[in-house]
Amino acid sequence: MVVYRWNEPDPLPDAAYGLADAALLSQILYRRGVRTPAEASAFLRPSLDQLADPRLLPDAGEALALLQRAIEHRWRVVVFGDYDVDGITATTILTHALRSLGLTVHPIIPHRIRDGYGLHLPDVPAILGSGARLLVTVDCGTGSGEVLAAVRRAGIEAVVIDHHVVGGHRLPEGVAFVSPQRPDSSYPFRSLAAVGLAYQVLRLLLGDERVAPYLPLVALGTVADVVPLVGENRVLVAEGLRRFAQDASLGLRALVEEAGLRLDRITSWHCGFILGPRINAAGRMDDPMLALQLLLTQDPWEARRLARRLSELNSRRQQEIERMLAEAERKLQRQAELPRVLVLADEAWNVGLVGLAASKLASRYVRPVVVLSQQHGISRGSARGVAGFDVSQALAACRDLLLEHGGHSGAAGLTLESERIVELEARLLDFANATLGDDDLVPALDLDAELFPAELSLETTELLAVLEPFGHGHPTPRFFVRNVAVRDLHLSRNERHLLFTVVPCGGSPIGAVWFDGAEHRDALERLDRVDLAFTLRHDAWNGMPRVKLDVLDFRPATTAPPS
Repeated sequence: MVVYRWNEPDPLPDAAYGLADAALLSQILYRRGVRTPAEASAFLRPSLDQLADPRLLPDAGEALALLQRAIEHRWRVVVFGDYDVDGITATTILTHALRSLGLTVHPIIPHRIRDGYGLHLPDVPAILGSGARLLVTVDCGTGSGEVLAAVRRAGIEAVVIDHHVVGGHRLPEGVAFVSPQRPDSSYPFRSLAAVGLAYQVLRLLLGDERVAPYLPLVALGTVADVVPLVGENRVLVAEGLRRFAQDASLGLRALVEEAGLRLDRITSWHCGFILGPRINAAGRMDDPMLALQLLLTQDPWEARRLARRLSELNSRRQQEIERMLAEAERKLQRQAELPRVLVLADEAWNVGLVGLAASKLASRYVRPVVVLSQQHGISRGSARGVAGFDVSQALAACRDLLLEHGGHSGAAGLTLESERIVELEARLLDFANATLGDDDLVPALDLDAELFPAELSLETTELLAVLEPFGHGHPTPRFFVRNVAVRDLHLSRNERHLLFTVVPCGGSPIGAVWFDGAEHRDALERLDRVDLAFTLRHDAWNGMPRVKLDVLDFRPATTAPPS
């Protein structure tokens, strides 16, 4: 059971209350770093004219010149992407745009298990065999200097459109390297997803009007890549969601329909938790080219078939990840004490799902986690960190045990001989004991504001809607309410979620749900009154609108009920 440390909001200066028409909005904006009326206006009214000039991107001019040469001389082009949602959507818009200009384009998405991430020397023969004169990599390429040098020696021009940290990587002369992460970049926003970066490049090639229909795909890829939904990312997602019903491609429409959603009501939540996982399921459970084919197809029958296939793969993924997590739980229960780093391995685990499993376990247990799939004496897997523990740095300290490793502070991949897992676990535990304190194992719950019973209303949900889209870096506002009674506790049909009624002092009863909160039922029943941390949601029952609480945590009431 996770026990949170509540970070209640500090009192605000009087100046904070003039940022928006409503005091609650002003409080939330101020606490999220929006400090002036001009900043608030830009935040609340995102528009495409807030995007920076794409010519500020390093090598944008060189990339444009190569693309224009390709169009002029009708070169064949290879677009090489990544197997995640960001890479697939970026590959989609580049492929579609260049084909619309008359070019023959051969898109390549590597297989997650067979090929691994990024561009490798074994990919060169396929690129050469395509007859391409231009290679465009997107969402990869920053660390592929050796491969790009081989491509350039073969007479093929190259453009790299990537958003990953550059570090010490250097690319060969003659490669147009478009990256806001380059040390010499003057571009004002460094956190674009690859699909947002590709959109900016296509603005130079096509112009704003012709590139705008790609915005729904840009929104989907940006949300799914979990980049901060602030600045230009917020603009791209807001505009993409607004244009979904108008501009979503045939394949994207089929996916929305298959998921039982409405095109005119797509939110960032749907992109992150409904549509994105279906796109990702292709690469995790089968072949990522299935997702690319869906997003590029112009055939309605094929679109429906592929959308159905991706939904089936996603259902299999959900079942498989539940099985993996249950097996991981059983392994942990056999341990006398929960260590500060969890290292788990199994021969039956799907290597395409180890990252998801590691993320869920790290969140559940507030510890760094390594999950490995063992095959033929070699283990491949993913690591996830927590605040205070840099998994990339920890793996680098164990590099002598590893065949491969790479990533960043929060997430990394690794490969090692299975016989060295025990040694790796011991070294990671030493690293954790030296870097993690007891407080690091207690997650913080940052709360935006205290709400009073009268504010638990539909009017408040409508007010909060102007802050959308929500996502990483700009989460759905989290509130707390003091001194409420909890009644009618019961479990959902699958016995995972906790459902109950909240009765505020002097207020009307409100429905509440605690997703994956079944384990808290007994503790809540023992308390007469509690404080609740939650998010607020617009809901409906029998066609009637109502407000609902999505509960995050509870504690014993901090004030006595009125007499």
